Amino acid sequence: MDEGHGRQGRKTEQKSDIAFRENHFIPLDDMVYAPLHALAKSNGQLRAQVVDLIKSLGKLRQNGTEETVQLENLNIAYEQIRQEGEEGYSVDNLLMQVPLLSIVPVTSLNVEKAEIDFSAEVKVEKEGMGECMVTARICSPEQRESDFLPRVSYKMQIGSLPATEGIMRLADMLSANQIAKKLDTTPVAVDGNLGSDDQKHTWREVSSLRAKIKKLKQLYQKITDMIAEQERMEQIGREACEELSREFDKDKYLMAQSNIANRIMEYQEKIMNREIEFGLEKDYQ
Repeated sequence: MDEGHGRQGRKTEQKSDIAFRENHFIPLDDMVYAPLHALAKSNGQLRAQVVDLIKSLGKLRQNGTEETVQLENLNIAYEQIRQEGEEGYSVDNLLMQVPLLSIVPVTSLNVEKAEIDFSAEVKVEKEGMGECMVTARICSPEQRESDFLPRVSYKMQIGSLPATEGIMRLADMLSANQIAKKLDTTPVAVDGNLGSDDQKHTWREVSSLRAKIKKLKQLYQKITDMIAEQERMEQIGREACEELSREFDKDKYLMAQSNIANRIMEYQEKIMNREIEFGLEKDYQ
């Protein structure tokens, strides 16, 4: 009885061994290509992570069928000392918006060299028309006496690659395009300390008036240039055809210049009065 069970057990093992040998074979080309396909797929996923990282540094906006990434900025405020000609110094409080992409490193992992070790058992299968196909399956690395197990080896090394040239140029362009915005300015007193609130208020008022005067002088010069150009064009038109020549209303623009000059004089008097008042009563302290 035990011997019968033994023979039956050996038959079962033989059938299992035959089933194992006959099943799970795939074309050898597919087996060799599978690791290469996996590496290519992993590289594609790593590249997609770089794109996702750039998108995470901004807000996505949909413009029709196109998607736009509006890069976010990091606001940085800092102080800068500036000389006010012969009148001393002032401290400007400046704000700069720095795009995150220009300061956050963008690097990516990439499979540079593959090293994958495995052993494969191969066999030849006949197909129709007398053709043969080599099939294989992964097997134990230990070689058995009854089988010839050819070994195919791959090696994989993973490293970090620097940012691409496109990312570097984009970061350089963003870094070079930064503009500082003036938030506030504090004058420096004659003792070297920062000025008082009263002095700060006076400085703001005087600075605003000086900025207005500068704009008015530019407008005055534009009118002067325009008058000269119109008179020249009017002279050319008269020489060509006096009947069709267009007359230039010069008095209109001279009146505008007169109003501008009066406004400049008004602002200059305000500046002088404020400076005299502050210099005599506050002694610039």
